[in-house]
Amino acid sequence: MKKTILITLAVGGALAFLLAILLFLGPYHTANWDTEPVRINIPQGCTYDDLRDTLDAHEVVIRKTPAAIVFDLEARAVGLTKHVRPGSYLVPRNMKMHALVRKLRNGQQDPLRLTIGKFRTPQQLNEYLNTKLMHNDFDVPLDSFHLVLQDTYEFYWTVTPEQFMQRMEKESAAFWQQTDEPLSTHDIVVLASIVEEETNNNAEKPLIASVYLNRLQHGMPLQADPTVKYAVGDFTLRRILHKHLATESPFNTYLHTGLPPAPICLPSKATIKAVLNAPKTDYIYFCASEKMDGTHRFASTLAEHQRNANAFHAALNKHGIR
Repeated sequence: MKKTILITLAVGGALAFLLAILLFLGPYHTANWDTEPVRINIPQGCTYDDLRDTLDAHEVVIRKTPAAIVFDLEARAVGLTKHVRPGSYLVPRNMKMHALVRKLRNGQQDPLRLTIGKFRTPQQLNEYLNTKLMHNDFDVPLDSFHLVLQDTYEFYWTVTPEQFMQRMEKESAAFWQQTDEPLSTHDIVVLASIVEEETNNNAEKPLIASVYLNRLQHGMPLQADPTVKYAVGDFTLRRILHKHLATESPFNTYLHTGLPPAPICLPSKATIKAVLNAPKTDYIYFCASEKMDGTHRFASTLAEHQRNANAFHAALNKHGIR
């Protein structure tokens, strides 16, 4: 009897060991069949049941399958059932179940690639961040808007608004450390934002920047049409009229001398460098070319500028642009 019991225990132990091997290291994998990894987002406060619902919805671990039993057993063994870490996780095709459980238990997130483009207002940027990241209370203030640089960044989905701005401050400091300009970094970004809105022609951006720098030096109003569009709140305007020029706003550079109080968009790094590398010119004026090809006519005198402007307005009338 004693020998039988020992044999039974030994066989049972061996079977249990083999079962564990099969369960945790064996053939059970995630169920998704796509070649691309599946990304699952687990928000703050997610319960284990919520996690299982998410895995089932993405067909990563389908309920009521042997793989699901394996997942639940190991999740219970490592404490995942009691504590689910928020995060964004990539699950490769046929990932082994024990590897997935440990990835989730340890909170081993996979970063997101976040592209920050030419947002015109902090509100637009905040709305974008709120849709891309876990937290939905991003509120980049107007006086910090210039610290955000156009680029593609990697962030964890769980990044907080405070952590986001800390990263932007570091990126801004690294970008500006080689510059030695009389204007502040804030003012350079503000000027670059105007140049960004003036043209997509990179070759002309330094010349346009030189015009505005000359106007600032002479104490002249910038009279930049993009600032009027910003003041009006209509970025689709193709022709600036007298009623638009009369719009009262600190951003209207027809009514107020100097630079606006903040950027009118997030300029690209290339445009910022165009301002930093603006050539020395005597240009005080510029206007769009009558060729309507995205280029501009530059002038040093009012009479020359008036001839250029008349030609451009004639082209607008010819094309029926009101």
